[in-house]
Amino acid sequence: MNRNATKLTAVAALATALLWGSPGAAQAQSADQVKADFARAVYQHSAGKVHNDRPQPLLRAVVVLRVKLNEQNQWQAEVFRDNPDQPEMTRAAIESVAQLPAPTGLSPQAQQMLRNEGLVEAWLFQSDGRFALKTLAKPQRGA
Repeated sequence: MNRNATKLTAVAALATALLWGSPGAAQAQSADQVKADFARAVYQHSAGKVHNDRPQPLLRAVVVLRVKLNEQNQWQAEVFRDNPDQPEMTRAAIESVAQLPAPTGLSPQAQQMLRNEGLVEAWLFQSDGRFALKTLAKPQRGA
């Protein structure tokens, strides 16, 4: 793992532990904060599949998911947009959601929002299959 990936993993782990991983953690309030915390959790639990580079000009695939919490506090993903010629990228995005632990420390409002509307996030895949989430991605490189 390169130095940037190691640093990204450490930051994501700390943020996830503080915001999602421990009872009594700080409670996320805004929808934007909840979305950023979700993205950090995906980065932590999919560290080997994530990149922290500026996304390449022509992405291999873009997968957009609506992510919700079910009544058992487990994550569920619904495909909004995928690339039919790249089903493995859709599977990778869905798997990155499915492996997340149940969040803790969410405010009742944040839990209700995640159960009702959920959040919409885009997985930006490089040609090597690694991804960044739109919420945390650096600006895309020019052609």
